[in-house]
Amino acid sequence: MDMLLPFTVVIVSGLYTSLWGAFKDSPYEGFKPWTFPRSVVFHVLLFLPLFFAPPLRDTVRSLSWIQLFFVVMGLERFLAEIYKGFFRTEDQDKYFVPSRITFLGKYVSSDALRYSAGAGIVILVFAVLLVSVSVVSYWGFLLAAYGTGLLVSLGGAYKDAPFEGFKPVKFQRSALVLAGLSPLFYFLNRPASPVTLGVLVYMNGGLERFVVEYYKTYIQRNMSGKFRPDLPRMAYWIEHRERFHFVALAIIAVVAAACVLELMRT
Repeated sequence: MDMLLPFTVVIVSGLYTSLWGAFKDSPYEGFKPWTFPRSVVFHVLLFLPLFFAPPLRDTVRSLSWIQLFFVVMGLERFLAEIYKGFFRTEDQDKYFVPSRITFLGKYVSSDALRYSAGAGIVILVFAVLLVSVSVVSYWGFLLAAYGTGLLVSLGGAYKDAPFEGFKPVKFQRSALVLAGLSPLFYFLNRPASPVTLGVLVYMNGGLERFVVEYYKTYIQRNMSGKFRPDLPRMAYWIEHRERFHFVALAIIAVVAAACVLELMRT
């Protein structure tokens, strides 16, 4: 894998993430051109050490660009949520569900405790990426998909349940969606260089965000649940945010076409 194609793939992956964020948040915050490319920047900053530094360099370079698209998206999404919860300091008054981490719904006042816990979780995130067990069987892909979905749901439930209540049906959503989509990564897997479990976890995390966020954001048209429901909304951006959806659809079309081509080659 040369440099130009994967670098472009990573930028497009970050752009897709930025688009759904802008679509959801612009009715409350307007469009912020200085923060819109943040996910693109984070994707690139993650990609560079993965592509050039051992011990993951060879593993990452052996991935197809579809696999790379999702693994960097998944890793960035995990780390972005950790950053918002443990390291970012901002006014929480506008939020219905605080972005800053709470302990069972209670505010954590100690920054030192918050930063220390966040640093430990970041280390754990990268430790998972280093799990080098190869996954080759369909049942391995299915279990990895379901387990990743449960991990995503656990994080969401820990953050949201103290404020929204625990919703058993919603809790299973990500796990069941990923289980249903697990054949995609199974058939994209290359027997000569099988994907490792650590990489597959974040591929599944990216796929979950790619699919579930599309459904929630563009199909259900749910207003962002993180903001207080009494906040005023900007009518201009409710009417004009569809431009973000059009670009997202173009990215989806390219990814879908690439998946078909890749499956035809395997």
